[in-house]
Amino acid sequence: MAIGQKLEEARNRKGISLREASESTKIRGDYLSAFESSSFDINLPEVYLRGFVRLYARFLDLDQEAVLADLDLELGNISAKSSKKSLGSISNNEKDGSDFSNSGSSTKAISNNRAYSIRKPIIYTFASILSITILISILIYAFTGDSSKETPPLTPLNGNGIKETQANTLLNSPSDKNVDPSDSFILRVAAIGPISLLIIDDQGDGIPKDFKDLDVGWETEIPIIKSFRCHCSDLENLRFAIDDGKEKKVDGKGAGNFSWSP
Repeated sequence: MAIGQKLEEARNRKGISLREASESTKIRGDYLSAFESSSFDINLPEVYLRGFVRLYARFLDLDQEAVLADLDLELGNISAKSSKKSLGSISNNEKDGSDFSNSGSSTKAISNNRAYSIRKPIIYTFASILSITILISILIYAFTGDSSKETPPLTPLNGNGIKETQANTLLNSPSDKNVDPSDSFILRVAAIGPISLLIIDDQGDGIPKDFKDLDVGWETEIPIIKSFRCHCSDLENLRFAIDDGKEKKVDGKGAGNFSWSP
């Protein structure tokens, strides 16, 4: 079954309209309509696309990982046709090598075909799991990079402001001569409760950063140029601060978006 059909049937089971689903998830109605039509070429960065599809699947009480796996197939990240063609050639070779000249060899060939028919679903399942595992590993490394190069853990956010960090010092004297130091700052974010998905889009470099399944006490700092936009699945559990400013709370509950600029 196509991913769009799965999403539409799940929404119909809940007895809600696209408009109601859009209001609950804070995802645009035309995006949800495109998802249910299996139309994913909607001029949206893939990290946002995956985040919105995951959020919609969770809202519809669907298996999020299974839906994302279907999305990978739709986007062409996994070559299902090549896999099937390769596995199918095994059956053809067995058939071509069989000798049907007498009843004994015919019985043996039928037995072999039955055995392969039993093994075939297992082979498909194993190949799909292996392909998805490799793809997820590549995507995780691409978006998070080498963990040894990550910014050291933050000190807790508090009402007295945030101390200047080494990352802030480096940002105030950037190697890129085209960046005005006055346009650069450090964004510090923390989770005071569980957050399923957090996407931060630096308007200066245009490279979104996404964080998933955040626990209470998680925090990090990100160099930002000029301004940023943010999507959070649990706004009430998010806190942020700019440079040495005070900790800020985001208005709203559940999934939503907000932006900041000087």
